[in-house]
Amino acid sequence: HYKQALLDSYAERTKQTPLTARDLSTIQDWRFYRVQLTGTFDNEHTFLLDNKTYERRVGYEVYTPMRVKGFDAAILIDRGFIPLGASRDDLPKINAIRGDVTLTAMFNLPPLYMSLGNIVDHVNLKWPLRVEYINLGDLSKPLNYQLFPYVALMQPTDARAYPLTWQVVIMSPERHLGYAVQWFALALTLLILFVALNRVR
Repeated sequence: HYKQALLDSYAERTKQTPLTARDLSTIQDWRFYRVQLTGTFDNEHTFLLDNKTYERRVGYEVYTPMRVKGFDAAILIDRGFIPLGASRDDLPKINAIRGDVTLTAMFNLPPLYMSLGNIVDHVNLKWPLRVEYINLGDLSKPLNYQLFPYVALMQPTDARAYPLTWQVVIMSPERHLGYAVQWFALALTLLILFVALNRVR
């Protein structure tokens, strides 16, 4: 039910005309709303989210902060996927987006993560900075400015974006239902076997 509600919300909100900062002031939950943003990218501070895959290739998801007009905090922009270089020590070169720009993006919550270590896998900060997960509070520290509580995914058709898709859920509600039926059927089978064997005794 939770996954279906997410899909319904996504379908409804992405159909609407892209909003502006003024439009969003009356909305409580901004997730999945498309928004038109105008501002400048902080090209000196790009984050590379490690261990990402796209079309069976391994690499990074590129996130760059954007100082947006109408927002007090910078917004972390998901620019898409870039493949791994020749080695993990060979970080990819990220194209800068310079000057005042306007783009259409979709707000979403930062990707979920399980923290098994530090957010950064090395001591000395080297930009672009490879990170193990997205925690906006932790990422604000090396930036010395605050990040907005939502990330914004660039529109996949934007020529300035790397390859990306607006994926709402990884596993569909139908697959969840299929797994539930499978496990309940297995439990019922075990219950029948238990009763049958004990009756024989």
